[in-house]
Amino acid sequence: MHDYDAFSTWIGRDTPKARKGTSRRAPEGLRFAFYGRASTVEHQDPATSEGWQREAAEHLVAGHGRIVASYFDVGSSRRLPWRHRPQAAELLAALADSDRGFDAIVVGEYERAFAADQFQRMASLFRRHDIQIWLP
Repeated sequence: MHDYDAFSTWIGRDTPKARKGTSRRAPEGLRFAFYGRASTVEHQDPATSEGWQREAAEHLVAGHGRIVASYFDVGSSRRLPWRHRPQAAELLAALADSDRGFDAIVVGEYERAFAADQFQRMASLFRRHDIQIWLP
């Protein structure tokens, strides 16, 4: 997926990468990374849980962009920090990549993603990487 420089798009030439400080928003809207979680295999069907959380996330972003990446943890407690959940840790690592391929993170259900004050503690990290967080 390409990033677009507004001026180049306006004159009809695509550029492979936007200049630093310009929006990475593609013409079709924001590119979202979906994050969801199922606590245990014994108490939840991971496929069903991922399905309804993803559906909620898709409904939330409809008309604003599309989900281009998916990160879904199974068996990790929400009390664990994101850096200790395999898929959440992978998502956090992707934030530092300027070619990460997404502009925002969408969560299917707040309580599946965050516990206690986790969101408040992570907000500055998301801001530092110019990432929007969309919550239901």
